[in-house]
Amino acid sequence: MTLFDSHAHYDDERFAREYEGGAHAALRAAKAAGVGYIVNSGADLETSRASIALSHSSGGELPEIFASVGIHPTETGKYPSREHAMAELYELAKTPRVVAIGEIGLDYHYPDTDRETQKEFFRAQLELARELGLPVVIHDRDAHGDVFEILRGFRDVKTLLHCYSGSAEMARQYADAGVYMSFGGVLTFKNAEKTREAARAIPHELLMLETDAPYLAPVPHRGELNFSAYMTYTAGALGELRGVGADEAAATAAENSKRFYGIV
Repeated sequence: MTLFDSHAHYDDERFAREYEGGAHAALRAAKAAGVGYIVNSGADLETSRASIALSHSSGGELPEIFASVGIHPTETGKYPSREHAMAELYELAKTPRVVAIGEIGLDYHYPDTDRETQKEFFRAQLELARELGLPVVIHDRDAHGDVFEILRGFRDVKTLLHCYSGSAEMARQYADAGVYMSFGGVLTFKNAEKTREAARAIPHELLMLETDAPYLAPVPHRGELNFSAYMTYTAGALGELRGVGADEAAATAAENSKRFYGIV
């Protein structure tokens, strides 16, 4: 089984605190478990730079690591000048081994959210992706309607909804527009039937797997630090849902991830 983790955060400080040997030790263990590829995702300018640095240490005893760069919706308040932030992101996006803009999007979970600022950054980063010809990785939390509406204006930008959490009906609408959707450990949670219904509804050519490490570890490791070796559990859950084996589910997701990110 060759696994492609389409979305992770190995620059997160939890790896230094909770995994013996830190992120590089976790990455070595992931490769030993069959993980061949990882896309490490930025959440602001600092972590985008860290993702790029990590990508240049890949290969050999580590999986092949690529980077996505972007400003997460909950981080948009850190940048009083959107223009300056976009100028720096533009330069980061042109760095070798950067394969996408992300993670970007909308997050309305918290009551003090500045929705208009989030929307401005979201549209600006979609415009940047369009200009550079890069795909985008979308974060959508409690903002399904606005994310869907904004993405309608960017149908020419290749799009991945990471950790897809919408309904099966919305998944079908996204699939009609050629949008990819990825699933992680939530597929294994007992209370996640809505997510499993969505995973059943999506055409196989638009399905991807991820961890969102160090978050959302699958059962039987729920609540622990998550890392890419645990994808075997998620691949098994997806294979069961789709009526195929774990190996076939993992292989399909890996090929889709390579195609989405343009990795040969």
